[in-house]
Amino acid sequence: MVGFTGELPPEKFNLAHYCLARSSRDHPDKVALTIADGVNYQSLTYSTIEDIVLRIASAFSLLGFDPGSRILIRMGNSFDYAAVFFAANAAGLVPIPASTMLSAEEISFVLEDSQAAGVVHDGVLPLAELPPDCQLITPRDIEVFKTGQRGRYAQTSASTPAYMVYTSGTSGKPKGVLHAQRAVWGRRPMYQGWYGITPDDRILHTGAFNWTYTLGTGLFDPWANGASSIVYTGPRDRSIWLKLI
Repeated sequence: MVGFTGELPPEKFNLAHYCLARSSRDHPDKVALTIADGVNYQSLTYSTIEDIVLRIASAFSLLGFDPGSRILIRMGNSFDYAAVFFAANAAGLVPIPASTMLSAEEISFVLEDSQAAGVVHDGVLPLAELPPDCQLITPRDIEVFKTGQRGRYAQTSASTPAYMVYTSGTSGKPKGVLHAQRAVWGRRPMYQGWYGITPDDRILHTGAFNWTYTLGTGLFDPWANGASSIVYTGPRDRSIWLKLI
């Protein structure tokens, strides 16, 4: 088995900072993300996204979550899903991007198994009864968070937990897979060896944000390289892809 042979990440390392800070500084007015539902298009610049992420991160810190607390994201594909994911990481918390297809019973299992300290809910998807010590964060809360004080990136290390993704459970009960902050650094050999990515590129991804492949190729990689990402959130319709492209 061949391990990572490239340059190692710095000891102090944060995934959200790595993906957003440099691109926000070098390309503040460039479109970082376009959310398309087949009819409407919402585009946000790097400086806007970083500002929103750090304001939500500050609010998370003010809610009193301990460093490393796990935050379940129970939301449909949207910009807020991405913003909450990066904000939780920026605050030193561990976001859990859950599939929209999970039932309330399956969500109950994830809550108990992960010992999540909070759930960000879109108010639409089925949600199980929360444990007594688990905080509920609503869409209204997120809108208020966006107008709050801007925070700073947590001083995490390369080995600090960054996010947790649950397996599908096809061979048994789903298992939470914990990824370290350095996981995003391990993608660096793909930038040129796979994509040949540059800041001039636009990347369209077909997946959902709960999928690590979408997070990686749809958000982590383009943002770390100052490129633009396009994510489709509308109905499943194969005819839409040529129009989007």
